[in-house]
Amino acid sequence: MAFFWTSSSFNYYIITFYLKYIPGNIYVNTSLSCIAEILSYICSGVVMNKFGVKLSFMISYTLAAAGGIFLVIFFNATGALIAVFVLFAKFGISFAFNISYLATPKMFPTAVLATAFGICNLFARGSTILSPIIAELKDPIPMSIFSIMCIVSAFLPLLLRPVKKG
Repeated sequence: MAFFWTSSSFNYYIITFYLKYIPGNIYVNTSLSCIAEILSYICSGVVMNKFGVKLSFMISYTLAAAGGIFLVIFFNATGALIAVFVLFAKFGISFAFNISYLATPKMFPTAVLATAFGICNLFARGSTILSPIIAELKDPIPMSIFSIMCIVSAFLPLLLRPVKKG
């Protein structure tokens, strides 16, 4: 879970800091980013309850990776195309960030849950310190790192085992 927290937090802030370098109108890009984030928070709980933790993580990171990969491939494009890719990337990573919070109680016994939250948050926030530095690198490096982390994170839920609470 610490890796999911780290990946989602780091990537969430990379896309947030990188938003100013995405071609197009900064206000339109930011507005679309916020709309995607709101929609992802609404959808994440519903999807997790319907499909479970593993599939929710896989869906969220796959959407984020798709948006990131398209931003890498078409980083010189303008207009609606970029807006759609930003929408996918931000939706997916915001979805994963929220799922990290929602899934942690399902992954750990109640006796160690507060400690698990603290450790996961420590790793996540520690790695997030690097995200503004990565976002300032030359194109397409920031979105390449974003995409690689999302691709790796999309396959790791296969290793998760929820704790049976009784």
